[in-house]
Amino acid sequence: EAEVLELKANQKTEARGVVIESRLDKGLGAIATVLINKGTLHKGDGFVCGNQYGKVRAMMNERNQKFTEAFPSDPVQILGFEEVPKAGDNFTVFLDEREAKKIATERKQLSREAEHRRFRKITLDQIGKKISSGEVQKLDIIIKGDVDGSIEAVSDSLMELSTDEVSVRIIHRSVGMITESDVSLAAASSAIIIAFNVNSSPEARSTAKSIGVDIRNYSIIYEAVEEVKL
Repeated sequence: EAEVLELKANQKTEARGVVIESRLDKGLGAIATVLINKGTLHKGDGFVCGNQYGKVRAMMNERNQKFTEAFPSDPVQILGFEEVPKAGDNFTVFLDEREAKKIATERKQLSREAEHRRFRKITLDQIGKKISSGEVQKLDIIIKGDVDGSIEAVSDSLMELSTDEVSVRIIHRSVGMITESDVSLAAASSAIIIAFNVNSSPEARSTAKSIGVDIRNYSIIYEAVEEVKL
């Protein structure tokens, strides 16, 4: 009898659960299967899952049959996510929409800050210090230029800077302005970007500034070689 009373009490609280799987459906958008651990989940409930806020637009079982309530131990497919959550993300219903949105915003900010710390200080000066201390033995460079001839000349000149201790590697080179994807590649590779007679897109400049990717602009090959010289 005590177990029955406890179960009834649990069903009256705001729902909590955990994402056990998720996917992106072409027609329905982000869908997550959530195992309800506590409380009753209703259609229309506002929730925080991971670092996103959402509202339950629909609930379905494994046979895609829709219903309006889900109870503890029920695995339920939920629609209403902004993006696909990760398996293991906690799912919590909040009655106060403003509080829920505030929590989601704070979590997103913390996530961004953690990502920025992971890619922080990818500058030529920082890489130079690591080379001097023996921490790294390579310098990865992305080259963007106005014409193929300039890019090839810059690339050849920089490659000649390799020494027995440190190798210069051109991991990507292409014609055109610096894009956000160039900055992302530089961040993931701990590379610097050499721009020869080209500008950066506003998005690329903003991203590079926020995560500390070093973009060096030149119009004379000699200047680029002198600054990069190991």
